[in-house]
Amino acid sequence: MELTCHCKNIHFTLEAPKQITSCNCSICRRYSPLWAYYDPNVVKVTIGKYGVDTYVWGDKEVEFVRCAHCDCITHYQTFEEDPEPRIAVNFRMAEEELVSGIDVRYFNGKALL
Repeated sequence: MELTCHCKNIHFTLEAPKQITSCNCSICRRYSPLWAYYDPNVVKVTIGKYGVDTYVWGDKEVEFVRCAHCDCITHYQTFEEDPEPRIAVNFRMAEEELVSGIDVRYFNGKALL
């Protein structure tokens, strides 16, 4: 499966997930993503000439990444020293027909913070 940001500066090649997650924590409520979680070694991320911008907040465990050109929130990733590395890809970048059959898990992240 392939996903891109709006301007195609950031490109992902990955397997279709079995589940995507909708979270209501303070940042996800604002970004409105649908996250699919992966081991970073199984996702190919290509970043084009415009590069990316990042945002780190709160507990400083993850880095949110957006396209520096079209501003789409594309993914977040754990830092290299994390013992359980993870990349979460925003499936709002996928065409509707690609996500229509995937189960959506609703996660109450607001209750954890």
